Amino acid sequence: MKKVQTVITSISSNDEIDTEKIIQVNFFNDIDQNDIRKTKWLLNKYTDLVDVIKNYEYSLQQIENGMSAYDLLSAEGSVAKRVSGQELTADVTANAILLKDQRHVNYKFYQFLTNNIKFAINNMRDKHEGLIAKLLFLDGMKYLKAQQYLEKGYRKDIPPISATTFADKRRRVIVNIANSLKTNRTLDFVTIDYGRGRNKEGEIGLRMPEVN
Repeated sequence: MKKVQTVITSISSNDEIDTEKIIQVNFFNDIDQNDIRKTKWLLNKYTDLVDVIKNYEYSLQQIENGMSAYDLLSAEGSVAKRVSGQELTADVTANAILLKDQRHVNYKFYQFLTNNIKFAINNMRDKHEGLIAKLLFLDGMKYLKAQQYLEKGYRKDIPPISATTFADKRRRVIVNIANSLKTNRTLDFVTIDYGRGRNKEGEIGLRMPEVN
């Protein structure tokens, strides 16, 4: 796996402060600031990865139902463009090969990433932390809405918590997920590039598998 796909990200001062606070509540000796940054980035990409997985599965279903390669590419539109990283052309055969080869590798890779994230979240022992992780990362709920959800105690089996407690538990959630993703080596596939021409915080991306 040599090819590195870098996705540019901007780091706000609020995000830096949040990362520092997460480090302060860190109780794993081998988790550092870069691990936290990688974890937060990957969690924020979770719903995007799920969308790509679902689109790919839909594409396979359409092929099984007899849709032609041309019709399939037309139906996918921007999805095929986003995954391939190239403009769509009239070369349907080339794009169909991409669908069969590189996109299948990406599909399996994204499944690997999302399954590991779900495993880390589903195995949280603290009920509040498990629910916070589900709402924020698996469901993609906005921070304020999730905080209000727990503050008002909509779940009868989980007592309500204050906004301050919510913020503290969210930080613990990220630390726990970071530890899980580092232990199973998922974070090895997330890169921070500090190379020439990059911003000082570095640019975060995925180390993608290649089709041989």
